[in-house]
Amino acid sequence: MIHQKTNSIVIETLEKFPHKVNIKLGKILKERGMTQGDLHRLTGLRVATINELVNFKKKSLTVAHLISIMVALRIWDIRELIEIEFDDEVILYFKEEQKKMEDGFTPDLRKTVETNLLRMSEA
Repeated sequence: MIHQKTNSIVIETLEKFPHKVNIKLGKILKERGMTQGDLHRLTGLRVATINELVNFKKKSLTVAHLISIMVALRIWDIRELIEIEFDDEVILYFKEEQKKMEDGFTPDLRKTVETNLLRMSEA
């Protein structure tokens, strides 16, 4: 049950802070004349996993997936593979929040911690 509460907190956070994720894997493979099968053979990742990444159907990535793809494609800067862009309103909010930060937390972050702890303890 705790896992379910944690998942709902993650989903709510993603919805609260609009963003765009751009995975450039398909473009990179095309530029290099490689297929998803080639990447499968280089990394050992399932072709279905690679296809989900290329078509942005996979919503979560593991560090192991990212690193194995980066090694196979000889990419040393993760920004070549993936970009995350927040809406302008979110960026402005984050900048204002950073001005209020003390010991790594803002008043809003402290409130979020309290709320999430309460929700997780109800599990």
